[in-house]
Parts: sequence; structure tokens; C-alpha cells
Amino acid sequence: MAAEAKHETVLDAGTARARLARVYAQALLDSALKVSPSAPDAVGDELTQFVTEVAANPAVARFLSSLAVGSKAKAAALAPALQGRVSDLLRGFVGVLAANNRLDLLRGVEAAYRRILDERAGRVPVKVTTAVPLTDAQKAELTDTLKAALTREPVVSARVDPDILGGMIVQVGDSVVDTSVRTRLQSLRTLLLEKGTSHGN
Repeated sequence: MAAEAKHETVLDAGTARARLARVYAQALLDSALKVSPSAPDAVGDELTQFVTEVAANPAVARFLSSLAVGSKAKAAALAPALQGRVSDLLRGFVGVLAANNRLDLLRGVEAAYRRILDERAGRVPVKVTTAVPLTDAQKAELTDTLKAALTREPVVSARVDPDILGGMIVQVGDSVVDTSVRTRLQSLRTLLLEKGTSHGN
């Protein structure tokens, strides 16, 4: 019971962080819209680049998420790094995160911001995993098929995983369509094992 309660607490914490990240992301978007109709996309690009650079440097990432480092120290360290490299809007937003000791939410805010932009534009992110890289023609055909099925504009991100052997795995939000050979083989193996067990009885 104790382990189960702890697991639920961790899940609740994760959900709460995701909700808070979306609140910050929405606030950033609202601020960007006040600048100009095109500002949200530019700010999104800046935010993604900044988060990518932070993630690429583990020492920086640890420093920004450390509870042992005060918000003033973090803000002071970030100021010269952001000066002249990002817009005043994003610099001010990062400053707000630092002041509230919420820099650990940066990655979540960036992901939430992208989702909000996609929702506003009628886009839907789609993750596609294949055993070998898709050709441009295959990717275009897949995009057209998904667009017709989803009635929204799919934003396809493709990755290669040789372990799936063949076929593909398509993830749209929380929904996954798995047509990989590996999964079919695993299903067949399970079926054969079940039949063997039933015959043995």
C-alpha cells in the first residue's frame, strides 16, 4: 500500500507540473500576442533554441534546476547569457521563472507552448517510428493519409528503430497504431504459448 501511495503521489506531482507548465506557456503566448500576431511563432523558436542549448549542457541544466542555488544567483547568471540573444519578452519571461524558482519547468513550458501553438493552428504532432528511414515520397504520402484521417494538419516527426524489423508505429497524442513486425511476432509468440499451455492442461 505504501509503495502504491508513493506511486500515486509521483503521478500527481507530474500532472501538477504539467498543468503549471501549461499555465506559464499560455501566459507567454498571451504576452507574445500583444506584441504582434506573428510574435508567438518567433518566441516559440527562441524558447526551443534556448531549451535545447540548456539541455545540451548538463552542468547548466543542473545549476538551473538546483534547489541549493537561489533565484537571484540564477537570474544573475542567466542575464549575460540572454542579453542580445533573445527578445526582451523571452528574457523577461525567463526572469519570472527564475524569480519564482521555476526554471526546472523550462522543458515542460517549451513543450506546452508548442502544443498550444499547434492547437491554435489546427496542427497535430505525429510521431512515426520505422525500421528504415522514410523516403521523401513515403513521408509525403503518409502525411497526406494522416491529414485525411485526422482532418487536421499533421506535423510528422520520424525516427528510425531497426528493432521493430518492419512496418511502423504511429503515435498521435496518446493513441498508438502499431503495425510493426516485432509486435506481430510478439503477439504470435504469446498466442502460441497460450495454446501450448491450454493443450498441456
